[in-house]
Amino acid sequence: MNILIINAHSSKNKGDAGIILSMIDSMRKKIPDCNIKVKTRFPEIDKHAYRVNVGEAIFNINIHEKTTKLEKLILTMKMMRVLKNKSQRPIIEDEDYSWADIVVSCGGGFLLTHGFSLMTLQHLVQIKTAMDYKKPVIIYSQSIGPFYNNFISNITKKILNNVTKIFVREKISYELLKEMGVTTSIEIVPDSAFSMDSQESIYVDNLLKDIKSSNNGPLIGITVRDWNFPEVDNPSYYRDKYIKSIQEVIIYLEKINNAKVLLMPQVLGPNKFNDDRNISKEILSGIPDTEAELIDFDFHPRELKYLYSKVDMFIGTRMHSNIFALSSIIPTVAINYEHKTTGIMELLELKDHVIDINDITPEILIQMSNKCWNNREQLKSHLNERIPKVIEQAQLPAEFINQL
Repeated sequence: MNILIINAHSSKNKGDAGIILSMIDSMRKKIPDCNIKVKTRFPEIDKHAYRVNVGEAIFNINIHEKTTKLEKLILTMKMMRVLKNKSQRPIIEDEDYSWADIVVSCGGGFLLTHGFSLMTLQHLVQIKTAMDYKKPVIIYSQSIGPFYNNFISNITKKILNNVTKIFVREKISYELLKEMGVTTSIEIVPDSAFSMDSQESIYVDNLLKDIKSSNNGPLIGITVRDWNFPEVDNPSYYRDKYIKSIQEVIIYLEKINNAKVLLMPQVLGPNKFNDDRNISKEILSGIPDTEAELIDFDFHPRELKYLYSKVDMFIGTRMHSNIFALSSIIPTVAINYEHKTTGIMELLELKDHVIDINDITPEILIQMSNKCWNNREQLKSHLNERIPKVIEQAQLPAEFINQL
């Protein structure tokens, strides 16, 4: 069976890379004789990331950083031509689509928009092209929505009503699709990255050995991300509040628990806004007396999961950093910036351990961190019972593909 994975982002985002790796793990386990290719926005970056053939996404607008308004208009018109195509043959000639027996739209959270979005159109075009090649299309454990643009919402509905099967990773996406009028079969499954295997790392072992030689307190891992706060009127105020909350919880954990705090970048690109090292440095620069450290290293996602498994508690803004930690049985406080994180924590029956990024304050984050730390043994017991079932359920889309 030839399987083409589409809509991949960048392996610089270790969560997105973890999704692809976990999908490959699951499909090779459930479909041992399968051949897999991946179409990505950054083929030069990703060509060695997954140990499968990697090609470039069609209408790849992410690699064209300096795009004029006229070029964007022309590109929009070309994509709309594909999305409205009703002919018996594809408009786009692409040997990867022709090669595939099944096309899989990878896990993640990219079918959403806060306005008119070329990127959302690009994702939809990749799915529609698979339909034009008359290939079965599987939506693999995604978060879908919200849609604040009726035009794109209506196009998404039409596309999704013609795919073979939709797997979403939380209840809120399921309910949104039903409200939109999507009639395709929809099933809720955990995020695929729960099933990604970790990988032991000598670098990680040596790093932690050096850290522990000078600190005998607990290790606390934190991931942060820059965020533009699209749903509030004063984004700069909320961004400052978020940064202040992280700074205050670091100071508190060091003072009360004698903790060693490690800022662990989950995403290193492909641009400055999405490079977690930048906001991590900004946070640390505001607390010069801290012993907290930024772990500035380009880990493989499997190594990163191994690193997270070595901490005593975790506070994560990046959703897949939380998944890597939770699936390693690490007590975790999750900071939600899109509904996907809340959905994941509800799936694990941990909704009391998630806070919305818009609501965060130093006091609330410290209180939640205290609660997590004081209940860490009960949380480990809960995760030990829950995670094996979640890992099994995360592989259901691969089982469905095998049945096809």
